[in-house]
Amino acid sequence: MNPFLKMAAATGYLLLAWQAGATDTPYGRVLLAGLCLCWLGDLLLIPRGDGPAFLGGLASFLMGHVAYAAAFLVAGVAWGWTLGAGLPAVLVAAAILQWLWRAELSRRMRGPVVAYVLAITAMVSLAWGAAGAGAPWLIPVGAVAFMASDVFVARERFVRPSRWNTRLGLPLYFLAQALLALSV
Repeated sequence: MNPFLKMAAATGYLLLAWQAGATDTPYGRVLLAGLCLCWLGDLLLIPRGDGPAFLGGLASFLMGHVAYAAAFLVAGVAWGWTLGAGLPAVLVAAAILQWLWRAELSRRMRGPVVAYVLAITAMVSLAWGAAGAGAPWLIPVGAVAFMASDVFVARERFVRPSRWNTRLGLPLYFLAQALLALSV
């Protein structure tokens, strides 16, 4: 994707959250912080390869997921829902990690990728917990779409580059960010 268009779209999810009132509530402010971290991750992932920019992008997205998880905790979570969603999320995460290991993920990338997968798994579980406590369904749908989009990023970067990764992953990603932005 054209880097200018990618960053314009990423700026769009920030503006969407701001327009929806993200700065008006504690939940919205923490979620907006996560969106800003993901915006930085979008910028850092523009270059190809798995060098310092990629690791910085991965770290930015990891911190974005931690911020989203914190926002869901601020909104309130039903722990039964969180734990109920946690089991399938952990199973999916384990399958993803096994798939990446079989694709011979480099030793240098294993630690950062495991940390990232743990963060997004916790975020997805807490998103369902927030929905169980009465938060909008935009939250878990957005969180799951985000996790699904990351499968295509992992496939592109570590398994098999293909234009289908972008064709499927980017719409899922921007849908996820828009849904989360609207949840404020």
